Amino acid sequence: MRLVRTVVVTSLAAIVLALAAAPAGAQSAPTLVAVRAGRHPGFDRVVFEFRGGGVPSHRVRYVDRLVQDGSGNTVSVAGAADLEVVFQGANAHDDSGAPTVSPGRFSPGLAAVKEVAQTGDFEAVVGYGIGIDSRRPLKLSTLSGPSRLVVDVSTTGAGGSPGASPGGSSGTGALPFTGSGDQSLLVTALALLATGATVLALARRTRTR
Repeated sequence: MRLVRTVVVTSLAAIVLALAAAPAGAQSAPTLVAVRAGRHPGFDRVVFEFRGGGVPSHRVRYVDRLVQDGSGNTVSVAGAADLEVVFQGANAHDDSGAPTVSPGRFSPGLAAVKEVAQTGDFEAVVGYGIGIDSRRPLKLSTLSGPSRLVVDVSTTGAGGSPGASPGGSSGTGALPFTGSGDQSLLVTALALLATGATVLALARRTRTR
């Protein structure tokens, strides 16, 4: 009975730890509240502003075509190059389901950035497409107070290596997901590992008696 009671208590503790971690990640998902674009010397800038947390994990890359999240339908934007921006662990709506960003599509009339359009807001994944006149060098940065992802598109010269920054460093054109991640899976795995180790240790102790 003592062995069974110990295993049950340990298992319950592990479950509580896992459940406590998972909702925290979901509740702390940042909300996209503004998307804007503007002209600066040498580059056009697109800013994604978040509330309720830092800048979420994100990926920025040139793609052959933009697709609507869920339906898979092609999303057309002005310009000759499609830049995809995807945020994981984020929302673009409030608790009632109302969009927190309006409009969902706009044309800033800039030298490089021709149009910006939302491509998805489903299951904590928010997507945007940026239409650019050609595949130009990019530079990404994050700012705080409020939390923002900044995408700078070079307007110096007529295009360049996709993913290269205006400062001259080159990239691959596909910038991987970066930013804060959800730690709930790690906590859950550690809790289950601790439970398994405890059960094995108790079982060995029982056999040796």
